[in-house]
Formats: sequence, structure tokens, C-alpha cells
Amino acid sequence: MPASAVLGCGRHLPARAVTNEELARDLGASGARLAELTGVTRRHHADDGHGPSDLAREAALAALAGAGLAPADVDLIVFATMTPDVAFPGSGCYLQDKLGCRTVGALDVRAQCAGFLFALATADRFVRAGAAGRVLVACAEVHSTALDYTPRAAAVTPYFGDGAGALVLGAAPEPGVLAAVLHSDPDGLERFWCEFRAGRHYYQLDPGAVHPQARAALAGAAHEVLERAGVPADRVALFLVHYLDARVAREAAEAARLPRERVVATAEAAGHIAAAGIPIALADALAAGRVGKGDLVCGLAFGAGMSWGGGLLRL
Repeated sequence: MPASAVLGCGRHLPARAVTNEELARDLGASGARLAELTGVTRRHHADDGHGPSDLAREAALAALAGAGLAPADVDLIVFATMTPDVAFPGSGCYLQDKLGCRTVGALDVRAQCAGFLFALATADRFVRAGAAGRVLVACAEVHSTALDYTPRAAAVTPYFGDGAGALVLGAAPEPGVLAAVLHSDPDGLERFWCEFRAGRHYYQLDPGAVHPQARAALAGAAHEVLERAGVPADRVALFLVHYLDARVAREAAEAARLPRERVVATAEAAGHIAAAGIPIALADALAAGRVGKGDLVCGLAFGAGMSWGGGLLRL
């Protein structure tokens, strides 16, 4: 059976950066207070009329360029998002059209903040089964158009940003996806959810209940994925810990005894971008030379569902 390897990675953040001071005018709190509540100082918002597939197109083109491929070389699109362009069809179909990927299969994955890990595992299995030679994994979110900009949401809205990340998986003699663990637990899912009904369509979060669960789940996923791969933590070059509160992500990494200097809390740079957080952070690390070919990278994520997991990649 063929293995799958990462051929290219890319990311895209909208040009408009939004500070806490800008949000403070609507949310009825000072910029300092918003930073205290969420730990986020800035995030990016998409231009009017731009959906996740628009952001994903830019990230996908960067990932394909890094792999030395063109859109016509893609055999399958797996698109992870919790903020689709429309209710249906899926954003994968929109991305397929914007890239000009003929009639290849395009499917959406809905696993919220853990969406990248679920999409990665799906793509890996298509390649390993010989059903697709090159799979585009695209992850994108436009949260900004779905948030509540009134004082009642001061402790939720500042967490979220817009952006996209993508990677290309392709058949290879040596595996690049060494392990993946996926979990979902519906018990208490109302603690972090969005009801799609008039008057109740804004994000709802119970941080007192969700943060402790996230902390424990992320630490557990770290141990589980490393054990499954048979790899000790000190061999991993970078841990990308993905949760809407970067402080909780770092606490989870500390609880798992991960090397502090090798941990990136993905929400620190541009807020929480749900499914896209890990591939954006990976693209940034590659661009900065923090990791390179042959390095091991571990992604960990927890989000609504509740869904969480871990993945170990060899670049």
C-alpha cells in the first residue's frame, strides 16, 4: 500500500488586522480588558463578500506551488470548515470551482476546531487506499460575519479570526502521516455551540466548563498520538497546540510535559481560526525555518462537538 506524505503547505490571512481597541467600541470593554478575557490582541477579518472558499483558494495555490503542482493535478479536495460559504453545497465545491479542478471529488468535513485533524486523517486514508494520488486538504474560516458585536459577547467574540491553511498530501514511498487519533464526545455539547435558529445564532461558550475539558483532552491526545506512533516527545521538532484560548493550550502542553520551547499555541498570532489554525501555524513555521524536511511535527486540537485529536507528521 502507498503511504502519504506532505508535498506542500500554504496559508492566507486577510489583509485587514483588527485590534482589541477597534472591537472595544462595540463590545463595551477596553482593549486591555478584552485581552485579559481572551489572551488575543489581534485577529484578521475578511473583506465584505469574501467567504472561506475565497481564503482557501489563496492558501491552496500557495500549497500547490510549494509542491510544484497545479490545480489540475489534484485528485480530491477535502475541505474543513465550521463557517461554510452557504448552508449547501459544501465549501469544497466552491473551492473546486475557484481553482478549476474539473470534476474531481470535493467533500466537506465538519469537526469544528479539530477539523484539520479529521480532514488530514481522511485524506491520508484515500491516498493509502490508492483511491487518490494527490489530495488537497483545505481549511478555512470566516468567523467575523457570524459573531455578536454587542457587550454580551465581550468574552467570546475577541477570540475569533478569519484565515485559511492548506496542504497537499501525495503518495510516497515513506509515510509522512505517522499517526492520527480522533475523538468526539457529545456529552455537554451545549457548552460550546451555535444554534442555527433566529435569535440564537451567535456562538455560545461556557469557558468554566470547556477550558478544563480542553486542557485534559489536549494533554491526553499528546500522549496517545505519540504512543501510537512509537515516538518520544523529545524527537518532535514542534507541537502545534490548537484551542481558542492560547493560555489553556499552553497549560495543556505543560501538563503533558511537552518541551516548552517547541510548543506553539496557534491562537497567539492571529486569534482562533478553528479548522485552519494548525495548517496556518505549520506554514508559518516552515516559512520561518523553524522546521524543515524530515522534521516531526505534532498537531493537537480541541473544539466544539466536543471533538479533539492529534496527528504526527514527518515533513
